[in-house]
Amino acid sequence: MTTQIIKQTLAPAQVFEALAKGFNIEYAEIETNDWEPLTQQARLGFADFFGGFIKFRFAQTLDEGLKRQAKAKSENYFSEYLGLDGDKNERYRIGKDRPSFYVLKPSGRSGINLDGFIIYKESQGNLTLVEKDTAPDWLIKALVTARNAKRNAERNQILENTGHFKSDEYKKWAKTHRAVH
Repeated sequence: MTTQIIKQTLAPAQVFEALAKGFNIEYAEIETNDWEPLTQQARLGFADFFGGFIKFRFAQTLDEGLKRQAKAKSENYFSEYLGLDGDKNERYRIGKDRPSFYVLKPSGRSGINLDGFIIYKESQGNLTLVEKDTAPDWLIKALVTARNAKRNAERNQILENTGHFKSDEYKKWAKTHRAVH
Protein backbone atom coordinates (compact mmCIF):
# COMPACT_ATOMS: atom_id res chain seq x y z
CA MET A 1 0.00 0.00 0.00
CA THR A 2 1.38 3.39 -0.95
CA THR A 3 0.68 6.38 1.22
CA GLN A 4 -0.56 9.48 -0.54
CA ILE A 5 -0.11 12.73 1.39
CA ILE A 6 -1.86 15.89 0.25
CA LYS A 7 -1.29 19.27 1.86
CA GLN A 8 -4.53 20.82 3.05
CA THR A 9 -5.25 24.48 2.43
CA LEU A 10 -7.58 26.72 4.42
CA ALA A 11 -10.30 29.06 3.20
CA PRO A 12 -10.02 32.75 4.21
CA ALA A 13 -12.87 32.41 6.73
CA GLN A 14 -11.04 29.48 8.36
CA VAL A 15 -7.86 31.56 8.53
CA PHE A 16 -9.64 34.41 10.31
CA GLU A 17 -11.31 32.00 12.72
CA ALA A 18 -8.02 30.24 13.46
CA LEU A 19 -6.21 33.54 14.02
CA ALA A 20 -8.97 34.70 16.37
CA LYS A 21 -8.49 31.52 18.40
CA GLY A 22 -4.72 32.01 18.55
CA PHE A 23 -3.63 29.27 16.14
CA ASN A 24 -0.44 29.63 14.11
CA ILE A 25 -1.04 29.96 10.36
CA GLU A 26 1.43 29.86 7.46
CA TYR A 27 0.98 31.35 3.99
CA ALA A 28 2.61 31.02 0.58
CA GLU A 29 1.95 32.06 -2.99
CA ILE A 30 0.00 29.57 -5.09
CA GLU A 31 2.22 27.02 -6.89
CA THR A 32 5.11 27.52 -4.44
CA ASN A 33 6.25 25.92 -1.20
CA ASP A 34 7.75 29.08 0.31
CA TRP A 35 5.72 28.93 3.53
CA GLU A 36 6.08 31.80 5.98
CA PRO A 37 4.36 32.34 9.33
CA LEU A 38 1.43 34.74 9.21
CA THR A 39 2.33 37.39 11.76
CA GLN A 40 1.44 41.02 12.34
CA GLN A 41 4.58 41.96 10.37
CA ALA A 42 3.46 40.01 7.27
CA ARG A 43 2.86 42.32 4.33
CA LEU A 44 -0.58 41.01 3.39
CA GLY A 45 -3.60 43.21 2.87
CA PHE A 46 -7.19 42.20 3.45
CA ALA A 47 -7.71 41.77 -0.32
CA ASP A 48 -4.80 39.28 -0.46
CA PHE A 49 -6.83 36.81 1.60
CA PHE A 50 -9.57 36.65 -1.04
CA GLY A 51 -7.51 37.30 -4.20
CA GLY A 52 -6.75 33.65 -4.89
CA PHE A 53 -2.99 34.12 -5.20
CA ILE A 54 -2.14 33.18 -1.61
CA LYS A 55 -2.75 29.81 0.08
CA PHE A 56 -2.94 29.19 3.82
CA ARG A 57 -2.42 26.24 6.14
CA PHE A 58 -2.04 25.50 9.83
CA ALA A 59 1.55 25.87 10.98
CA GLN A 60 3.34 22.54 11.01
CA THR A 61 3.62 22.64 14.80
CA LEU A 62 0.28 21.91 16.40
CA ASP A 63 -0.05 23.95 19.54
CA GLU A 64 -1.78 22.80 22.69
CA GLY A 65 -4.74 25.12 22.09
CA LEU A 66 -5.81 23.11 19.05
CA LYS A 67 -5.59 19.86 21.01
CA ARG A 68 -7.55 21.31 23.95
CA GLN A 69 -10.28 22.65 21.67
CA ALA A 70 -10.62 19.31 19.87
CA LYS A 71 -10.89 17.45 23.16
CA ALA A 72 -13.51 19.85 24.55
CA LYS A 73 -15.52 19.63 21.33
CA SER A 74 -15.33 15.84 21.24
CA GLU A 75 -17.23 15.51 24.51
CA ASN A 76 -20.49 16.37 22.74
CA TYR A 77 -20.76 13.96 19.79
CA PHE A 78 -18.89 10.95 18.44
CA SER A 79 -19.03 12.26 14.85
CA GLU A 80 -19.56 15.79 13.60
CA TYR A 81 -19.45 17.81 10.37
CA LEU A 82 -16.93 20.66 10.74
CA GLY A 83 -17.42 22.52 7.47
CA LEU A 84 -15.58 22.84 4.18
CA ASP A 85 -11.84 23.18 3.90
CA GLY A 86 -10.11 25.59 1.50
CA ASP A 87 -10.54 23.17 -1.40
CA LYS A 88 -14.31 22.74 -0.80
CA ASN A 89 -13.89 19.26 0.70
CA GLU A 90 -16.09 18.21 3.63
CA ARG A 91 -14.30 17.94 7.02
CA TYR A 92 -15.48 15.66 9.86
CA ARG A 93 -14.37 14.97 13.43
CA ILE A 94 -14.71 11.34 14.51
CA GLY A 95 -14.10 10.07 18.05
CA LYS A 96 -14.47 11.19 21.65
CA ASP A 97 -11.30 10.67 23.68
CA ARG A 98 -8.72 11.31 20.98
CA PRO A 99 -10.70 12.47 17.95
CA SER A 100 -9.42 12.12 14.41
CA PHE A 101 -10.27 14.39 11.53
CA TYR A 102 -11.33 13.11 8.14
CA VAL A 103 -11.86 14.85 4.80
CA LEU A 104 -14.28 13.69 2.12
CA LYS A 105 -13.13 14.77 -1.32
CA PRO A 106 -15.74 14.48 -4.10
CA SER A 107 -14.71 12.10 -6.87
CA GLY A 108 -17.97 12.11 -8.79
CA ARG A 109 -21.67 12.33 -8.14
CA SER A 110 -22.29 11.83 -4.43
CA GLY A 111 -25.07 9.66 -3.12
CA ILE A 112 -26.53 9.10 0.31
CA ASN A 113 -23.65 6.90 1.42
CA LEU A 114 -20.01 7.69 0.77
CA ASP A 115 -20.23 6.77 -2.90
CA GLY A 116 -18.60 9.49 -4.95
CA PHE A 117 -16.13 10.48 -2.22
CA ILE A 118 -12.49 9.71 -1.50
CA ILE A 119 -11.74 9.50 2.24
CA TYR A 120 -8.62 11.11 3.68
CA LYS A 121 -7.39 11.23 7.26
CA GLU A 122 -6.15 14.67 8.28
CA SER A 123 -3.05 14.89 10.43
CA GLN A 124 -1.11 18.12 11.04
CA GLY A 125 -2.22 19.67 7.76
CA ASN A 126 -1.55 16.55 5.67
CA LEU A 127 -4.20 14.32 4.12
CA THR A 128 -3.53 10.57 3.98
CA LEU A 129 -5.69 8.37 1.74
CA VAL A 130 -8.00 5.90 3.53
CA GLU A 131 -9.08 2.96 1.37
CA LYS A 132 -12.84 2.39 1.72
CA ASP A 133 -12.39 -1.36 1.25
CA THR A 134 -10.07 -1.67 4.26
CA ALA A 135 -11.55 1.11 6.42
CA PRO A 136 -13.15 -0.10 9.66
CA ASP A 137 -16.94 -0.34 9.70
CA TRP A 138 -17.21 2.05 12.66
CA LEU A 139 -15.44 4.77 10.65
CA ILE A 140 -17.74 4.43 7.64
CA LYS A 141 -20.80 4.35 9.93
CA ALA A 142 -19.63 7.47 11.83
CA LEU A 143 -18.95 9.40 8.60
CA VAL A 144 -22.36 8.43 7.18
CA THR A 145 -24.08 9.44 10.45
CA ALA A 146 -22.35 12.85 10.52
CA ARG A 147 -23.02 13.40 6.81
CA ASN A 148 -26.73 12.55 7.23
CA ALA A 149 -27.00 14.93 10.19
CA LYS A 150 -25.43 17.69 8.08
CA ARG A 151 -27.82 17.03 5.18
CA ASN A 152 -30.85 16.98 7.51
CA ALA A 153 -29.79 20.27 9.11
CA GLU A 154 -29.40 21.85 5.64
CA ARG A 155 -32.83 20.55 4.60
CA ASN A 156 -34.50 21.85 7.77
CA GLN A 157 -32.84 25.24 7.30
CA ILE A 158 -34.22 25.47 3.76
CA LEU A 159 -37.70 24.57 5.04
CA GLU A 160 -37.36 27.19 7.79
CA ASN A 161 -36.19 29.85 5.33
CA THR A 162 -39.08 29.19 2.96
CA GLY A 163 -41.64 29.45 5.77
CA HIS A 164 -42.71 25.79 5.66
CA PHE A 165 -42.89 25.41 9.45
CA LYS A 166 -45.14 28.49 9.73
CA SER A 167 -47.62 27.26 7.12
CA ASP A 168 -51.15 26.29 8.15
CA GLU A 169 -50.74 22.84 6.56
CA TYR A 170 -47.67 22.10 8.66
CA LYS A 171 -49.28 23.37 11.87
CA LYS A 172 -52.28 21.13 11.23
CA TRP A 173 -50.02 18.14 10.52
CA ALA A 174 -47.90 18.83 13.63
CA LYS A 175 -51.00 18.91 15.86
CA THR A 176 -52.12 15.49 14.65
CA HIS A 177 -48.63 13.95 14.93
CA ARG A 178 -47.56 15.12 18.38
CA ALA A 179 -45.84 12.56 20.53
CA VAL A 180 -47.78 11.57 23.63
CA HIS A 181 -45.59 11.30 26.74
